[in-house]
Amino acid sequence: MVAIKKALGDYASVRVDVNQYWDESQAIRGCQVLGDNGIDLIEQPISRVNRSGQMRLNQRSPAPIMADESIESVEDAFSLAADGAASIFALKIAKNGGPRAVLRTAQIAEAAGIALYGGTMLEGSVGTLASAHAFLTLRQLTWGTELFGPLLLTEEIVREAPVYRDFQLHVPRTPGLGLTLDEAQLSRFARR
Repeated sequence: MVAIKKALGDYASVRVDVNQYWDESQAIRGCQVLGDNGIDLIEQPISRVNRSGQMRLNQRSPAPIMADESIESVEDAFSLAADGAASIFALKIAKNGGPRAVLRTAQIAEAAGIALYGGTMLEGSVGTLASAHAFLTLRQLTWGTELFGPLLLTEEIVREAPVYRDFQLHVPRTPGLGLTLDEAQLSRFARR
């Protein structure tokens, strides 16, 4: 990652997702090296159940620490914020309990001065646009979003796939989520 950041410089943001792989001592050293070399954020470097370690790491890391796997509910978000265990929260409607829960998580983060990132569980078009609509209501997503799930699909269950242009998801301005389900495709994919 450090070589990638050096090659890209300020042209791109380089972020590292450790997916809970490091123990605390590895994380302290790894976050120091990554942060000192311009990595912009480090996502969930240690186990989500090691809350005291998350707190210590968040205090010591030169790069901001993002909580992802640690947030499975609004209650998790409140606890993380109260403990000072992360500088950034990943918002994911599929994991946090839907759009309303993710917006409550965002309110907790904003009240605690924690930055926000609009994440994904690689949802298809329906989940992606539900996320986009929720994220559009927020005052600020400091770390942007990654709503690219539909780009990975080879087939759709909606009549018109979401539109991506100029590295952006264009959110429909029609009622609801702005989608029309393709009933034939739904029938085709139904399990009997």
